[in-house]
Amino acid sequence: MTECYHVHLGYDVLDAWTLSSTGGACYGHPSVGKQNLVLPDHETDQSPPYFVHLAPLNRLPHHTRISHSSIEAHTHVMDTNALVDLVHEVQGQICVDKVNETHRLGRLCLWVSTFHPDKLPCELEGSFHHGAFNAGMKMVFSDRTVWMVRFPREGEICDGYTDEKVAMEVTALRLIRERTAIPVPRVRVPRVRAWGPAATNPLGLGPFIIMDFIDGVSLSDLLQDHSAERPSRLMREDISDHDVEIIYRQMAGFLLQLFRLDFEQIGSLPPPPLTEAHRFTSLPRPLTFKAHSILQNGWFPGDRTKGFATTTEYFQYVVGQDWKQLVHQPNSVCGEYDAQNKYMAFKALRSFVPDLIHPKYNHGNFKLICDDLGLANLIVRSKDDLTVVGVVDLEWSYIGPAQLFGSAPWWLLQDRPVNSAWDYNGEEPPEIAARTPGHEEKELSSLVKWSQESGAMWLHILLSYGFNDHRSFPFTKLRQHFGADGWAKREKEFDCAEELEAFALRKVGELDKYDEDLEQIEENKAFMDNGRMTKEEFILAAAAIIEPRSSSSSVVNNEASSDKIISGFVNVFSGKQYPRKTCPVSTVTPAL
Repeated sequence: MTECYHVHLGYDVLDAWTLSSTGGACYGHPSVGKQNLVLPDHETDQSPPYFVHLAPLNRLPHHTRISHSSIEAHTHVMDTNALVDLVHEVQGQICVDKVNETHRLGRLCLWVSTFHPDKLPCELEGSFHHGAFNAGMKMVFSDRTVWMVRFPREGEICDGYTDEKVAMEVTALRLIRERTAIPVPRVRVPRVRAWGPAATNPLGLGPFIIMDFIDGVSLSDLLQDHSAERPSRLMREDISDHDVEIIYRQMAGFLLQLFRLDFEQIGSLPPPPLTEAHRFTSLPRPLTFKAHSILQNGWFPGDRTKGFATTTEYFQYVVGQDWKQLVHQPNSVCGEYDAQNKYMAFKALRSFVPDLIHPKYNHGNFKLICDDLGLANLIVRSKDDLTVVGVVDLEWSYIGPAQLFGSAPWWLLQDRPVNSAWDYNGEEPPEIAARTPGHEEKELSSLVKWSQESGAMWLHILLSYGFNDHRSFPFTKLRQHFGADGWAKREKEFDCAEELEAFALRKVGELDKYDEDLEQIEENKAFMDNGRMTKEEFILAAAAIIEPRSSSSSVVNNEASSDKIISGFVNVFSGKQYPRKTCPVSTVTPAL
């Protein structure tokens, strides 16, 4: 028996800059789900495989950023902090150099062999793979055992959080493997820990995971239309209903298994066991996809030291992340008018949170949430056999509200309606039917239906991803749900002319300084590209420019301070912390 619910999602063609944001399922067939890259001949006389750096493609390129001098924005997402993006790009290049050198000297294979029970020799098959967050290596031993060895990509994972990111994924993989039938990779190896923090990696490549290699084909690659004039992650239209049914039933089955797992408290997963020398305690507030993206690209670290008793409390905390990003990220607005609109919109959003809480699930039970779980995470046996043989890349997993788990699934179209391609044009979006098997699982089906009927699904999207804009598709749909008059009335409660003017003037002043700083960092980047400055010198110079801005912030967070992030830039190559000055608090943070 099949129970159907209908999810209304609008979409447009995605531009090429969002194509790589799948996270890169690098566990399957060597031709899909990753980038096969080699250094050009004029840069090395070594034979492949080699790992090369590309600027991240899951964000708009910097030259399309919106400054306050260009009021008419062409994208309905908040821009990232290009000051930090440029540093991350160079961090990635330094990491690439380090990985290539480690492989060239033969140290990589020797190190991996130490984890084999019989210490057998191994070799790297193919080139290095990398997705949005990880670099993966397919290692083949002399007995034909095949492993995947994976490191977080420097420049893509926030400095100081790589150990936690890897630890949470290891815990999620073990939990899912032990308590469900979902085919996740088995973390290796017997009698030896299967992962390690950065301090235990003698290669200096950061924390690592060693797991079984899953042979197959990336489902994401099969579902995309590679002949399209404009590449898109959206599912191609010529896939048969039969194939769609096979895919959806399997995905729904995985979600139903996860939904059966109950937890008593919202927060991080417990870290896997380590030796006392490398033990660390997880924080109550989880390292989510959204929290990390804001921290990595928006430059504002949030307070993660307190726990939550209810879904309402957690949702209000997450909306607070958007608010703090708006307040503290120097380029979070594109002008005075934009600043005032965002100010009122985010205040109104937080006030609507209690209206979008399911009373049955406010106090638990809570569920295992994998923020990045979608069709792109599935490995199937072949293009002719769509049996899922692996579910991979389960980073950003944590314990969260049941209603967030049971929201209308964004993965139906393979993409999330939070980027510029989903700009609302006033028309009713298309209707897509998703299927969940069995009347015996009506609890999850009912929760999904409720998320659509209540309008909570649009809040859930905003809660799951950062860099939100008040003109984005989910924000627009949420305003429609409450009605133009209802939303305007709520915004009116926060329409204090004096506060709005002061906030807007401060943000425009920050944007002016941001543009000046960015010009200097771009000039230094040009010097580096022309060989007049080393990568290490560029990072030191950028840290000196960015540092006073971050240390004069009106919020100082003890757990995740800018000291940790700045030192991470320098630690990439020197192992030393760049000296910092202590700056006085210069502004007063508006309360949400």
